[in-house]
Amino acid sequence: MRFLATILFSLAFCAPVGAQGYSYYENSQFDPFQREMYFVGNKTLHSSMRSYKLDDIRQYYDVDSLIYRGIARSTKKKNIFRNLIHDDMLSWRDDETYLAINPFCDFSVGKDGDRNTYINSRGFYVNGNLGRNFWFYMDFTENQAQFQEYFEEISEKYRVVPSLSNYKHETGKDIDYQTATGYIGFNISKWFDFQLGKTKTFIGDGYRSLLLSDAACAYPMIKMNVTAGNVKYMFMIAQLRTTDRHKTSNHGFTTKYSFTHYVDWNFCNRFAVGVFENVVMATWRNDGDYRGIDWEYINPFIILRPGEFNAGSPDKMLVGLNAKFVAADWLSFYGQLMFNEFRLSELMSDKKYWSNKYGYQIGLRTKDLFRVDGLDWLMEFNYVRPFCYSQYEGMATYTHHGGPLAHPLGANFKELVSSVTYNHKRLSVRGQFNYSQYGGDFPNDTLSYGHDPNIASVKRNSQYGVKILQGDLNKIVYGDFAASFLINPRSRLNATLGMRFRSRKSDLIDEEKSTQFYFALRWSLKNMYYDF
Repeated sequence: MRFLATILFSLAFCAPVGAQGYSYYENSQFDPFQREMYFVGNKTLHSSMRSYKLDDIRQYYDVDSLIYRGIARSTKKKNIFRNLIHDDMLSWRDDETYLAINPFCDFSVGKDGDRNTYINSRGFYVNGNLGRNFWFYMDFTENQAQFQEYFEEISEKYRVVPSLSNYKHETGKDIDYQTATGYIGFNISKWFDFQLGKTKTFIGDGYRSLLLSDAACAYPMIKMNVTAGNVKYMFMIAQLRTTDRHKTSNHGFTTKYSFTHYVDWNFCNRFAVGVFENVVMATWRNDGDYRGIDWEYINPFIILRPGEFNAGSPDKMLVGLNAKFVAADWLSFYGQLMFNEFRLSELMSDKKYWSNKYGYQIGLRTKDLFRVDGLDWLMEFNYVRPFCYSQYEGMATYTHHGGPLAHPLGANFKELVSSVTYNHKRLSVRGQFNYSQYGGDFPNDTLSYGHDPNIASVKRNSQYGVKILQGDLNKIVYGDFAASFLINPRSRLNATLGMRFRSRKSDLIDEEKSTQFYFALRWSLKNMYYDF
């Protein structure tokens, strides 16, 4: 892999095309491009593959006009104050070279009953391009935090701060963690580009993804993108980790590898469909035997299922479909269908065989609802059967550092999500409501009911009669209402005042409630999820 990366890096400086960087705006609320990806006549924008390729967007829009939507651009001479509220803090450019350095911080304070909450993140991010065909991005933060109690319990369960990082947490003290992501990218030709680094990829058109989302921590990866007209293909190899150390605490966390194919086809002005497949393979088995990378999966132009079968079928296989229909410039429908595995005969028999593992998503998006400029609405329903992302040995589960790679609720759940957002120049108001149900495991029970993807499926509760929401039925009501003022459109620096509430009750516990009022001054480039 190192040899391949060296060759690609060298070829990047020989390609006769302009730089084709990808957007680093990954926060759904503050992404300046996402809402513009859905309109009639779009045949080369691939909305289901995030982050977005900027050269694709430039075919339809001026990128800066979207970043500064409705905000007059300053013509004053650059200085620290002007840059803080309007542009990159430090930048330098000429005809073919661009370099920008910005702070990347989150200072949040809140109150949840008698509990003080806060986030203290300090860091920076750097982006730019060198020459015509090479671009880069990196960020780093040092963090201390005290989250809401339920969020810390989830962090303890998965042994990771969801979406962010592994962490340290001593009793009575705050959570301490660091984050660092970054990548380089380069063009081989106008059809091929590559990325190499540590980041995330989101596959889907919705708020959630049942295929691959940004709910887990960032991971090292190498990615190839091929664009041919209205078809785009991605092949990605990623190194994932478990939460267990091999042999002793002096060894690193055990590793596994993920191989992903995804092809997206905008085959008419209104309809797009994508085909997804993924294999997760563990390099270590439960008996301690080291396996290494299986070369069956390295080839980017094969169907992974035969390779997985030829390898003796020891790995985690996931396939799925993503679809989008643009009914009007203001209305889009989308959905996903995911299969881990199933037997048609068992599916037709209605005996609820445990291995019929599938999920689906249906949703809609509107833009400028009721002809109100900047008023958007999203509604989405997600359904995933038990054991969908687990694996029989537990080593090759569809997780990274304990966190689910797809939906943050894991499996064995139903969820309804609705959000309304209004943006006008620098002002943004957003309300979100979630209602979800999931079947959890019972305390002190050695059986798994299919919710936690980290638990091996050999511990399943039954062979037949496996129903959605089996186990300890949990019901979660979640809401988040916030008003934000965008201080700097370029860096997405904003001041936000909001209220977040969550209620959970199950068959075994009385209702747990959490109501947090918070204020934040932050650079909103990445998603962080609290709604699970």
